[in-house]
Amino acid sequence: MQAAVVIVESETWHPRADSQSRCLQSGTPLSCIEILGCTMIDRLLYGLRRLGLDSISVMAEEGVSARFEVERAAHRSVKFVKDVWRGAVQCLAEQAKHGVNTLLVVPANVYTEMEFADFLQFHREQNRGITRVVSRENRLDIWAIDAKHLRSERDLLALLQSGNKDSHEYAKYFCHGYAARLSTPADLRRLVTDTFAGVCRLRPEGQEVRSGVWMSEGAEVNRGARIVSPAYVGRGSRIEEQCLITRGSNIESNCHVDYGTVVEDSSVLPNSYIGIGLDVAHSVVSGNCLSHLHHDVTLEISDPSVMRKNKVLRKETIRSVGGVPAMGAA
Repeated sequence: MQAAVVIVESETWHPRADSQSRCLQSGTPLSCIEILGCTMIDRLLYGLRRLGLDSISVMAEEGVSARFEVERAAHRSVKFVKDVWRGAVQCLAEQAKHGVNTLLVVPANVYTEMEFADFLQFHREQNRGITRVVSRENRLDIWAIDAKHLRSERDLLALLQSGNKDSHEYAKYFCHGYAARLSTPADLRRLVTDTFAGVCRLRPEGQEVRSGVWMSEGAEVNRGARIVSPAYVGRGSRIEEQCLITRGSNIESNCHVDYGTVVEDSSVLPNSYIGIGLDVAHSVVSGNCLSHLHHDVTLEISDPSVMRKNKVLRKETIRSVGGVPAMGAA
């Protein structure tokens, strides 16, 4: 039997003028925020289900306020714990009691195009009991662990949390394909631009209405607005007259870009309003928070006529992830 535990860490970006390293939507992990119409946790869970695993558990850090988003993505109950890695170790021990032979441990904030089936086959062939995915550029923290090789919880926890890729305590599976870890707004923008450039296999949700321009259900673009490819407009979003969306920008669901505003090389995250006649460039916007990536500064806008958070749609359609490209699937 094989099972997986998905780790949802509370890597959230909070508005601070001295750093852009944290806060996108207060209390919401980056893995639970839509990027090109779908969250990372949705994509990950879809890929894991295709493996035919016997069970998938979701472990989230306490303090994650986006509980509804996490539970919706998982389609099951989520366990909230103080230490997600300690929780993963305890979950492994519990699963072993129920006959699970191998457990996958996967962070939700990692996007990788490695083949999980190939990874598990490699793990079995190495017969080392513990295998870690390693990459030259990214710390992926993806593990395969056999129940029969369980040691003390303290030792295993120390190993899982270790950043040492040269350890001889486990086999190493080298991920040569695309891999990205979402920890900062800059990471988010890089994944979007890589998607538009065809560097990775991820594709936007919705319909490609013309070459390089995707729109999801319910998106409205005024005839006087211009959308220059590559670009994405999410479900239920409105782009008003004389607006320009250009240079690889993505406008996520339930957003409103008002008259005459230019959005260039930027990401506007769900439920955000951008006011009249603004020029938003090289930034990530969420509600009334703007992170300018070139200047490495985060601003919290106090004037709601300039930027604000939209009310979340009450009757939002909970879409199936059946059409979501799987992580590690061709």
